[in-house]
Amino acid sequence: METWKHFVVSAILSALIYPVFGWKSLLVIAGGVLIDVDHYFWYAYKYRRYGLTGCYRHFMKGLEGDNYKHNVGILLVFHTIEFLIMCLLLSVFTDYAMIFTIGLLSHYILDLIYLINGPKFFIASTSTISWLFKNKIQKV
Repeated sequence: METWKHFVVSAILSALIYPVFGWKSLLVIAGGVLIDVDHYFWYAYKYRRYGLTGCYRHFMKGLEGDNYKHNVGILLVFHTIEFLIMCLLLSVFTDYAMIFTIGLLSHYILDLIYLINGPKFFIASTSTISWLFKNKIQKV
């Protein structure tokens, strides 16, 4: 999903909850947009390249046609079930985490819409534990 779409939805949600939470509502944008930094982490790890432009082009190219196939099985740590569970648990204790998690959930929903309309399956691993287990077995 393109970054600008995540930003627009996050900004709308942020504006909707602003009357209740004030400036804390900007955390929706952090949860909805900034979590995509894990794409950069993967790109830097996998290709040993550190330019943001190259990373952006790499993942945008993956949105075209069947180009996503070279990203199947990657680990995007902020897109995993473990990260979601951690955020949900923290949301019980603080409204900062709750607001961040609202943005995170909107991000996940938009990604699911993309997957339903595109590849029809998860491209990135949905679990860090599963990814670690799979990759350890494959190396043996």
